[in-house]
Amino acid sequence: MIGLMKMYCYRLFRQLGLYIIWAIIALMMFVDSMLVVEKTFSAIISETGSFTFLLSSILTAVFFSADNSSGFIKNYAGSVSDRSVIAAARAVTALIIGTLTICFTVICAFLLTFNIGDAQLATVYIGCLVLTTIGTSFIALLVSELFRKTVPTVIATIAISSGLVCELIGTITAMATDSKFILHEYCVTGMFKIYGNSLETAEAVRLVIVCAIYIVAAFSASIISIKKRDVV
Repeated sequence: MIGLMKMYCYRLFRQLGLYIIWAIIALMMFVDSMLVVEKTFSAIISETGSFTFLLSSILTAVFFSADNSSGFIKNYAGSVSDRSVIAAARAVTALIIGTLTICFTVICAFLLTFNIGDAQLATVYIGCLVLTTIGTSFIALLVSELFRKTVPTVIATIAISSGLVCELIGTITAMATDSKFILHEYCVTGMFKIYGNSLETAEAVRLVIVCAIYIVAAFSASIISIKKRDVV
């Protein structure tokens, strides 16, 4: 696993896409900093946070779908006795991609404002950003394993991470029921907006639980998929 991790990290830092998405995030944050009325750390994060987990998940999808198109998985899977090692290495790499992108976003937000503002609110947004970015990155990892081809993988990842699927589910559930339970509020890409408007403990607990479920489910499904697939 260590050797595979080293290879993934080597590929990651040589990946032009990593620096492109950072440049896009920095540009979007700069533009938003010029437009927001209250130029604070929390305001910038709340405006541009969705770009962070969207672009991070797209990079994750492209990065790992290349394993399939290049034939790397076919070559490597036969050399390990337990294929879950491959899934674990891919999961750690997805975590690294998300973490680096989050750190870059937070640093940019601070450099653009030099004003944390409400420390509690800033903590809320950072925590929300961390969970949603990691959650969508793990979903992108699973999508890349299921679709295998780059184009459908990227399309599916954009649909999920941008909130299109979330909005579709919300519309369907709103039309199907008059109850207060709205399913899209429990979709990982919908949590950023929901939690950003609330500091209640119940909302924080729901965010942690929902994102944890998505991360565990996506990782578990990735392990099952890579063990069951024919890669020889």
